[in-house]
Amino acid sequence: MQALSDGQHIAAVEAKVDRLESKVDDGFARLETKLEGSTGALRAEILAARSDARSDFRTIIAVTFGMWVTTILCVVGVLLQQHL
Repeated sequence: MQALSDGQHIAAVEAKVDRLESKVDDGFARLETKLEGSTGALRAEILAARSDARSDFRTIIAVTFGMWVTTILCVVGVLLQQHL
């Protein structure tokens, strides 16, 4: 084995740290790319879910309003029949 001077040892450690730093940077860049794609897909799914929810809400309102109108007309009809 060859003994390294302090300067050589520090240089070797710095080289290892530099390689590790570049690997970490590359990993974060890949992660950012994946997250950007996932964010776009997630945003599209959320917008579709909101659209479906709005449609369902409008349907519920229409059905409820129709039931109220039907109930009121039935009550009015019964009351009119009783007075005749």
